[in-house]
Amino acid sequence: MIEPGKAARQLAGAAFLALMLVAAIDVLTNTLDTRRFSWDFRYYIEMAERGFAAPMASPFAYRYFTPMLAHGASVVLGLPTEAGFAILARFGAVTQLLAVFLFARWYTRSGRGAWIALLVTAFSLYNVKFLLFDNFRPDHLAYPLILIQAYFALTGRFVPLLISTIIGCQIREFNAIPLVAYVYASIRSLPGGSIPQARRRITAETLISTIGLGLALALPRALIPTVEDFQFAGFTRDGMLRALLSPFILARDANFIYSVAAYALPVLMLASPRELLTAIAGNRSPDRLFLGAYTALVLVLSFFGGTDFFRFSAYLLVPQVVIVALLADNRSGLHLGVVLAAVFLFNRIWLPFPMSDVNTYLDFYGAFGTRFNWASVLRFAECAAFIVLGLLSRRVLTPAGSRPPLAPQ
Repeated sequence: MIEPGKAARQLAGAAFLALMLVAAIDVLTNTLDTRRFSWDFRYYIEMAERGFAAPMASPFAYRYFTPMLAHGASVVLGLPTEAGFAILARFGAVTQLLAVFLFARWYTRSGRGAWIALLVTAFSLYNVKFLLFDNFRPDHLAYPLILIQAYFALTGRFVPLLISTIIGCQIREFNAIPLVAYVYASIRSLPGGSIPQARRRITAETLISTIGLGLALALPRALIPTVEDFQFAGFTRDGMLRALLSPFILARDANFIYSVAAYALPVLMLASPRELLTAIAGNRSPDRLFLGAYTALVLVLSFFGGTDFFRFSAYLLVPQVVIVALLADNRSGLHLGVVLAAVFLFNRIWLPFPMSDVNTYLDFYGAFGTRFNWASVLRFAECAAFIVLGLLSRRVLTPAGSRPPLAPQ
């Protein structure tokens, strides 16, 4: 148990560090040229300025919560719409890093693990830097909210989890995952000889979750008219055909694998597969079921969600925070320094996003749809080299006999 005074000092320190990191990364990050290019952001800007009267496109139209908040911020502060998005992006970045620290410290009871998890998230390309570059994405609030949802799920707080999920689904569809994972873990954790009261509770929660989640996802799609459809997979003939054929496109499969490995780079540098499995196995069974279901659902939605695999993989934030924080206590400071430096370098945190042309921009981070070229091969090789560096560093710098914890402390 962390002493209240120490916990307060850690919280203040984490808030200060989050502010400084976001400010520093912001200085190193350029801004998307909205006049030269025409991407998803134009729909979010239109929605913020004209509400539902703007020409709408799916799935962007169903993520109206962030544009509406950006509009509110711009009106209250008397600023242009773009400034409203910029303010929201920076608020979301700081809030996300602070939420990472609090979630990691709560789950692992490790201040050191919480600091490392915060730094790893700050140096992950799409959790902070990309959203400072492209201010108009809806994910600013989705990341901190999904950590809060995971906390509600892991502590069995069903009503707050349901309410936050309904709100989260108006931000990003990935925010439905914690509730689904919670229901799955609850059903699987129910013993065969459980009392009828427990079975009735889980049955009721499952039914309420199905209805609530169904309404949260279906009502916007039924009530908001759209004139364009950019969904990769869907219930149309083309959408179903793309979903069926996509696993057989090798370039797409390679980009998906790369995006997951690249996001999980700190974990892969901190632990061997055997140590990773040992650390995961040390968690309580309901927690393992929740985190396993959460991870599987993120991977499925990422693969069928569209073309920007790297952005989708950032929703592996919850299991990565847990694992990094658990492992950090049993790693030397030098090893942790090597990992943090590698994540910073690999994600090009100090470089601006190239805006000379679309192809150069896409090759800067890779893992886009079926685009696979020499730049992709080099990024694969770079990721593999850093993983090898992490394994060697762990072998050399980790004290003999040290093992990852078997359970949260």
